Amino acid sequence: MSTSKKIRLAIIAVVFLFIHSCKSPEEPKVVFPENDIPVGQTTDEALPEFMKGLKLYDEGDIINSRKHFKKSTELDSNFVRAHMYVAFTSNSNKQWAENRDKYLAMRDKAEESDLLMMDWLQASLDNKPEKELEVINKMIQKYPKSARAVDYLAGYYNGENEVAKARELWQKAIKLDSSYVPAISNLGNSYLFRSPKDFKLAQNYMEIMVEKLPNSPEARIGLGDAYRAQNNLTEALNNYEKAAELDPNNETAHSKAGHANTFLGNFEKARKNFQNAREVSEFGTGSYNFEAYTYLYEGDHKKALAFLQDGTKTFDAMSIPESNKNQAKMGCAFDCAMIAMHYNDAEHLKELVAMMKPMSDQVSNEVNNPITTKYQKANMYYWDAIAFATEGNYDAAIEKADKIKGIMETIDSPNKLRSYHRVHAVVNYKQGNYEKALEHMAKLNEDNVYVQYMMAKAFEKMGNQEKAKELFTKVAGNNFNSVAYALVRNESKNKITSAN
Repeated sequence: MSTSKKIRLAIIAVVFLFIHSCKSPEEPKVVFPENDIPVGQTTDEALPEFMKGLKLYDEGDIINSRKHFKKSTELDSNFVRAHMYVAFTSNSNKQWAENRDKYLAMRDKAEESDLLMMDWLQASLDNKPEKELEVINKMIQKYPKSARAVDYLAGYYNGENEVAKARELWQKAIKLDSSYVPAISNLGNSYLFRSPKDFKLAQNYMEIMVEKLPNSPEARIGLGDAYRAQNNLTEALNNYEKAAELDPNNETAHSKAGHANTFLGNFEKARKNFQNAREVSEFGTGSYNFEAYTYLYEGDHKKALAFLQDGTKTFDAMSIPESNKNQAKMGCAFDCAMIAMHYNDAEHLKELVAMMKPMSDQVSNEVNNPITTKYQKANMYYWDAIAFATEGNYDAAIEKADKIKGIMETIDSPNKLRSYHRVHAVVNYKQGNYEKALEHMAKLNEDNVYVQYMMAKAFEKMGNQEKAKELFTKVAGNNFNSVAYALVRNESKNKITSAN
């Protein structure tokens, strides 16, 4: 071999060695946790994307998780579990129905764990809670070390209003896997929003979330909620702003900062927060309602109504999917209806109910599920009844309430007749039958701030000032935003002041 050829081969060998040595060490292969519910077979490319999505999903970041789930289905179109999460993270009623049906149609490609997931979802869609419970228990029997399976069981009991049992199961899930953050978050939120409440305990769980997920905006938001519940609004705001720093595009972080500023009385700052939330929201419709509530807290319900009505026109002009447009418009219409009801504006309320009906029909058509259709029809019967009650036509209101009872008769849910009882509570209150009204209110959601307000008013009318003050104090101490609270907060605070 010539010297020149030897030199060329030596140079090639050196270059090859240099290139090879500069390569990054091969990343370890992603594997699914052995104790979790198996996700089935997929490719080495699709699984890492799925795991990124699942991490975000478990942390509560639904929007950012969606792109990873979608990417994993692009990398492996037969990845059944990824299709399930694409459905679960859908951003509209229409997308939910389409993704749901696509997922359920993959049964021939599903493995045992996927079949259980499909059976669970189908039981929920069919409103068969006993079947849901049966399927979840099968999951636990098959995967006894899975914190996720126990979390599903806790969620089932929470939906059945068995709060103590749900909390016990979430604690069990944490013992099975202390890194399974959904159980920690669910426990924290349970103590924040479900009676019996314990805000200090909620704070403890939210602090654990922050400790485990220091860079998660969702963990910071949860801790902010715990501080807000305890009326520590400054510390709540600090945590929401920290969440926004961690992710400037996090709509919820900006919106929650707006809630804290609202209750601090910083209405202009709150409106700016809500506008910031809208700017980073997926379709430019976010937090519009919350901005309207600032005017209610300022005592100007007409300005709030005008703002919400302008919102429906604004949404109509937007180039966004019709399903998302309808959802945004329906949210504004609902809030307008609540305001009109509260201020006994019967004429305007009837106009709003008429406006909501085609929106409700669109939801039913898009979701394409008979149970959803029943709930939508019952909801419209409820608003018809409230409109009649507001104008003093109590017989017509009760007739509509009976229609609610008829359509919900076959629904298997402990909460199915809440709107029926709410109509009777309103009618009896307006007729001066306060004890009867309270009987119906006792069948409603005890944690609903407007229900608490209605009960306080009934006790006040009956001359039980002590009980009324207790309930008005409970209402006034709430620091979580809704149109219902925006309507009653100022009055409740004034009632307490005048009673002292």
